[in-house]
Amino acid sequence: MSNPEGGFFPDFHSKVRVVYASVGLFIGVSILCVFGFKYSNWDAAIWGLTSGLVAGLTLVLHIWYCRKVNAGGQIDRSSLSRLMLLGCCVQLAGVCSFVVYLTLAITEEQDLQIYGRGYYLTLVWCFMTWKWGFILFLSARRYRNQFYEVYTILPKSEKC
Repeated sequence: MSNPEGGFFPDFHSKVRVVYASVGLFIGVSILCVFGFKYSNWDAAIWGLTSGLVAGLTLVLHIWYCRKVNAGGQIDRSSLSRLMLLGCCVQLAGVCSFVVYLTLAITEEQDLQIYGRGYYLTLVWCFMTWKWGFILFLSARRYRNQFYEVYTILPKSEKC
């Protein structure tokens, strides 16, 4: 599984994944600064930061995978399983918070506002948090399946 080209990234898709996750991390931290400190919309700021942190964790996973591929090693299966579980939990938090903020925005008859408690902008960052949780789950699952082939231990039946 080592990289014959000698570069850090095994293929073009790995480069795209690393750049995409880097942009997600940068935007998440930027959202904290802009919405939190400038507009005082701390709900959107915290969910933006959460989205950025999960994007950063996804970035670390991609870089970890590229290093292991170049070294010819394998990633610990339990670490990938824990990252998959974390991705599922982040997705659940994103969906639940999306429903809560949508309910709050509708019941308070809120318009789109940036300053203060703008629930519709918070919805966007709850969705982005769900998206990064989903990408973390899929990436960990993909890398786990690449490193560890799934074999069945049941013998084939002769009657079938």
